[in-house]
Amino acid sequence: MRKKINYGTLTACISVWVTIVSCLGQSESVVSNHYLGNKFIDSLRDEKRIPGMSAAISVKGRIIWEYGSGYSNISTKKKATPLTVYRIASVSKLITTAAIGKLVENKALSFSDDINNYFKISDQYISIAQVLSHTSGIRHYRYHEKVENYPHYKSVTDALEVFIKDSLEFKPGSKQGYSSYGIDLLGAIIEQQSGSTFEKYVENNVLHPLKMHNTFMRPPQTNHRYLSRFYLNDRDTLAAIDLSYNIPGGGMYSTVRDLVNFGDAFLDNGFMDSKIVEKLFTKSKLNNGEEIGYGLGWIVQKLDDGSEMYYHDGHMDGSHAILAIYPKYALSVAILSNRGSNWGVQEALNLSCKVYGLDECPKILTKPEADPQFIMQAFESLSTSFQQFREAIENKDKTLLEDLISDSFKSDEWPKKKEFIDFLTTVEDDYVVFDMDFSIKGLNHGDKAYVKTMRFQNFNSHKSWYLVFTLSNNGQWQMISMAAFD
Repeated sequence: MRKKINYGTLTACISVWVTIVSCLGQSESVVSNHYLGNKFIDSLRDEKRIPGMSAAISVKGRIIWEYGSGYSNISTKKKATPLTVYRIASVSKLITTAAIGKLVENKALSFSDDINNYFKISDQYISIAQVLSHTSGIRHYRYHEKVENYPHYKSVTDALEVFIKDSLEFKPGSKQGYSSYGIDLLGAIIEQQSGSTFEKYVENNVLHPLKMHNTFMRPPQTNHRYLSRFYLNDRDTLAAIDLSYNIPGGGMYSTVRDLVNFGDAFLDNGFMDSKIVEKLFTKSKLNNGEEIGYGLGWIVQKLDDGSEMYYHDGHMDGSHAILAIYPKYALSVAILSNRGSNWGVQEALNLSCKVYGLDECPKILTKPEADPQFIMQAFESLSTSFQQFREAIENKDKTLLEDLISDSFKSDEWPKKKEFIDFLTTVEDDYVVFDMDFSIKGLNHGDKAYVKTMRFQNFNSHKSWYLVFTLSNNGQWQMISMAAFD
């Protein structure tokens, strides 16, 4: 592995695409790291048919590379930049986690506190740590939940009505079940214990100290200079959505610059007590002692070089986000886009290696039963042939469709396969493949199984067809149902 680059020395060397690495203390010629980073993001955006993407990397608290690719607004041809403001979806959870950490640091809360002492949700003990590690049993979003029909909530406490009366899905600590609503509950606890609104507490104790001046709890004004439009695909904008029901768990807005500043705060800069940070990054355990892939708020991922990375990604219609930090290299990386798609932590790692200048990029060690990010890798074979899939639909090629689907989704029984393929080949022109749902939204956990959907959307009638799969213990996807919804 190449020795770590001295970025102070590198500054004078990266203004050209090809530079002599004698600036780095070596003799051979290499392509500029900036050029490789730009090229990587351009290629990723093009491959995934995303209107606009932004990315940034910081090392030892200083941004060494940042870039915008494509458009933040297609109709006006406004370019995406490192200052473009995107929805960050579930990356919001990290900011809420930081706010909880500050309250713990100030002795106003403890990770062992029973959340029922603040808001009664169950007769069973549920710790704040269990909520942060997604082992609380509090439910997540449900398929086809009509969130667009929710009222506007003036506070995160008011928004608890969405789920607060629902039963737990499992005994706290018995398994892991991802829950955005659990993080929303923590937002309400922050309001109660701080005597302030969630937004004001986060601004005063997280955003302002870290100089995150372009991060917003509520959507910026639509005329905000840098606010991106959000897209359903590579051309059609999404209607505005009120995220006030889910601000702590997924409703925030930010920039890649702000997010890498936030990541830097957890790389030994004194923002939070080191013992608390250590707890955030330590894998949690179930009641039976089994480790899971979450710390407190952060996903913990081991690499094959023995190091660890900590991250969270976020997915929703019209946005995709990731923030990851690599303590071994004192590095933070953020990538944001204005369309949901199927890229994630692997791309963040690959980008970091290119920009940082590692000869051999560490590999991610993934355990399917413990890491929801496995969803990305499980769909990798189909995503690489997704253009063929679209073309087969357009050409009404039933044979190719069956081959593509059968190669990617293994099943002994497909009672509705013929019906589904017939639908694909007779679908009206105003239906399009929306994309496969790679988001955590709607993800239901069995002990070692996941459920995901593929969605086909009619933009005029808002009718959708869903094909639902489950991931078995042996890592194969099996279709379990198909249905149409208005």
